[in-house]
Amino acid sequence: MAGQNSRRQPRREQILEAAVELFQRDGYHATGIDEIGATAGITGPAVYRHFASKEDILETLLVDLSAATLATAQELARQASTPAEALRTLVEFSVDTMLDNPALAYVAQYERRTLPRKSRIAIDKAERLYFEEWVQPLMQLRPELSEPEARVVVYATAALAVAATTYKSNLGHDAAKDLIITMMLNTLTVPERTIARQRTRRAG
Repeated sequence: MAGQNSRRQPRREQILEAAVELFQRDGYHATGIDEIGATAGITGPAVYRHFASKEDILETLLVDLSAATLATAQELARQASTPAEALRTLVEFSVDTMLDNPALAYVAQYERRTLPRKSRIAIDKAERLYFEEWVQPLMQLRPELSEPEARVVVYATAALAVAATTYKSNLGHDAAKDLIITMMLNTLTVPERTIARQRTRRAG
């Protein structure tokens, strides 16, 4: 529990960690401030010293996450020397982030609709820019893809990754990481001509 394993963290971080755990387990709407406080090792009213509301907690989690994720992705893409390196590095970063924080990945995917429109717009913009860092190297690796097609491939692959990393399997971290990275890279980079050949063989 957050209150047991993060006593040395600043109180604000303890509250955020507790909230993520509960939002994933019980859902945003079913989680109360008192529960968040208890999980963080404080009273419910004490939460209000750090956050104005439960919505403020969720907003802080997701806005901060989207901004940090975008900044890291832009830096990784800038440092890559080839499109293949850029795509692999971005995939590895994505999988590492989600496997290390599966509850946060789940909340970011499924609870963002709860936020006010202004925050959703900011998060959606950061997400679009984040995935643009994937789209550009993908189009260089797969010139047969149009820009809209490349975006569909990227978004679909990312959705598969969320499902895979938040699924509670019996795989260890490293085994799950290797499997999901391989799956994502295969999905992203398989040439259209290979897919076309498979379709032809099935039709025959």
